[in-house]
Amino acid sequence: MRIISVQEAATRTFDVCVVGSGASGAITAAVLAERGLSVLILEQGTAIPPGTDHDDVEDPDTWAYARDGEGWSKEGYPWSAMAFGGGTVFYGGISFRYEQRDLDPPPALLGDADYAHWRLRLDELEPHYDWVEDRLGVSGPSHGRVGDYAFPHYARGSLPHTPMGGALARGADALGLTPLSTPMAISGARDRHGPGCAELTPCTGFTCPVNAKADVISRILARAEGDVSVALDTRAVRFVASAPGRAKRLEVLGGSPRSRRSVHADRFVLAANAIQSAALLLRSADRREPDGMGNSSGQVGRHLAMKNSVYVRGRTQERIVAHQPLRHRYSSVCVLDHLRGAEFPGQLGGIIYEANPWEDPEADRPGAGSLLQLECLLGDRPQARNMVRLARSRDRDGLQRIVMDYRQHPLDGERLDVLQGKAKDVLHAAGAERTESVDSDFATGSTHLHGTLRAGDDPATSVTDRTGRLHDYDNVWSADGATFPFAGNFNPTLTIQANARRIAVGIS
Repeated sequence: MRIISVQEAATRTFDVCVVGSGASGAITAAVLAERGLSVLILEQGTAIPPGTDHDDVEDPDTWAYARDGEGWSKEGYPWSAMAFGGGTVFYGGISFRYEQRDLDPPPALLGDADYAHWRLRLDELEPHYDWVEDRLGVSGPSHGRVGDYAFPHYARGSLPHTPMGGALARGADALGLTPLSTPMAISGARDRHGPGCAELTPCTGFTCPVNAKADVISRILARAEGDVSVALDTRAVRFVASAPGRAKRLEVLGGSPRSRRSVHADRFVLAANAIQSAALLLRSADRREPDGMGNSSGQVGRHLAMKNSVYVRGRTQERIVAHQPLRHRYSSVCVLDHLRGAEFPGQLGGIIYEANPWEDPEADRPGAGSLLQLECLLGDRPQARNMVRLARSRDRDGLQRIVMDYRQHPLDGERLDVLQGKAKDVLHAAGAERTESVDSDFATGSTHLHGTLRAGDDPATSVTDRTGRLHDYDNVWSADGATFPFAGNFNPTLTIQANARRIAVGIS
């Protein structure tokens, strides 16, 4: 891998241009380069130093319009992270595999009666899961089963519970539940990737100071074989077609002085996240395609899914550890007993896992005890009305701002209410005397982004086919979460990465 200027990138024709350097983009680029193809990655963000707080590198000019509880705000967050390595440099490392129900949900859950599903099977993803878990060094239970969910064999043994996770596990066990170690893309001890976690910062929201967290720069791109070039601080503006169904070039904005240039490639892969990839196609409208590139179905940008979530926290009377700097791993324990149940609307529940808080304002107060926090997470029902679209107003680059038009399905709200009740039971059993729910504001921005270019058999009701290729274009693919018809109940990063490898292997 080498970093090049956008000026140099504009002088070559690459075999493949990948838009986005995050979870899916890095995997796609590495796989294609190892097959002998020349690959260019375009990344709008820049390299982030170790130990950096995400709040210190946010750029409000890139934020979107989004619905909030009282109307619209200009603080929608349309990213996993705008950075080299994407969301993987700031995420908590939670690395679940999906189950078959997440890939092939009941037809009534898919939002459109005439939608033809992509029919992706879990056994198709399994070799790609294996590859990604090995490259990242994912740890987790070697074997286990809760209901219909089976943990596979992971590359390494599970990491020890955090002190808070141990308390939560004891609480779950007292309720007759089956607490399991959260599968994590984090090195707990010295291994081939580095010295292991030193608990210097919280995981979520910070780049790792010691390379213990499996970001795709250190674990994938730095080890990739072949011709991989990366142009940072380079924004993809719009595609230009050479003929119907064939993208010729991609207009980009970057360089010094900042100006528009064109990048040429034989193939293009969208890997910028479900919001940004859809927005790029919508910005690529022209005389032949006034509604956006690849949008003959009218489905580009629709069925945006954010994953519904809420935090539930409580305080123990006794302090769990003598000093609690809140620098532990984000999660070490999960509860999967409530993936489904008759008490949930449609019998579809979700997952509960330890989600250590970023701060505890009472940590230094004598007798304050310890703060325990869980996150409840569930996949949202696809709705065509939930969409990415473009506003009339423009940002400093002169491009139309993004609108994230999202509303929670009422049944998903009911599911989340039931799930957080289950989480409160765990907290009480773990010794928390009072509990409260804390809004995650997922509707105004989430790092769990799905839909907008969903895959399917019928070009009239989907944007891409099961290989990720746009129905309307021979040489453009989507490899990020945009292709997912249903968000699934689990943290999506590992599945996005496994699916990206599956798509990359099939690109010819």
